[in-house]
Amino acid sequence: MSSYEGIFIRRSVRKYRMEPLDTGLLEALKRFLKNAAPLDSQSRVSFEIIDNLKQKEKVKGLWKAEAPYYLAVYCESGSAACRNAGYLSEQAVLYLTSREVATCYLGETKVGEPQKDGLKRLLVIAFGRAEGKNGTEKPAKRLPLSSLCVYKDEPGEPVKAILRAARLAPSSFNSQPWRFVVYSDRIYIFAKKSAVSPVKALSSMRDFNMGIMLSHIMLAAEELWMNMETVTEEQFLKKTYKNGEYICTIVFHS
Repeated sequence: MSSYEGIFIRRSVRKYRMEPLDTGLLEALKRFLKNAAPLDSQSRVSFEIIDNLKQKEKVKGLWKAEAPYYLAVYCESGSAACRNAGYLSEQAVLYLTSREVATCYLGETKVGEPQKDGLKRLLVIAFGRAEGKNGTEKPAKRLPLSSLCVYKDEPGEPVKAILRAARLAPSSFNSQPWRFVVYSDRIYIFAKKSAVSPVKALSSMRDFNMGIMLSHIMLAAEELWMNMETVTEEQFLKKTYKNGEYICTIVFHS
């Protein structure tokens, strides 16, 4: 199974078997994290794999889940860094999905050190083997593309496939903050205005969610052999929009 295929089957899992994963798999995950392509090479993000097999880790938080392993995500402050963290984290989650390893994003959960190499822990990801069918939650409902997109042109089938992958991206509280203005050769990406929270922690998660969604677009474009470029257009950044905040533009080159 590829990471792209993992987009369509991955579910959040909160119940795990407290058993070890193969050492080779953990080493492969470390290599994957080291080599994963970032959204923004200027924004620092780091990861730490935390072994909880002996259940000695102090797991605190409203939405904690007991798991054999956690992946702690550290990043700089700021919107770009949080988006980059989401972009890289979802690549790791889908890599684990492709290896039949279950995962769950745990916001506001504290495991491991709060800071590492000058970076602050943003969240942790539980992972391991799921405990039977009861360990897997039902798939979260997603808004239809008709509610997420404004179509300025009729997109071709490859762009439609990319939008279907983007639609399935997970988000905190299933908030689905992304909105798309679609042309035949580009997609303008906005964050829904109501998803912009005055609470700093929730605002950071909004940007993290946007990074997750952008990773789905990247993986779908790679799967379809589409030449894609992510750009930020200053003319749109300077504008104020009634219902959304401009994030970036995805441009497809023939």
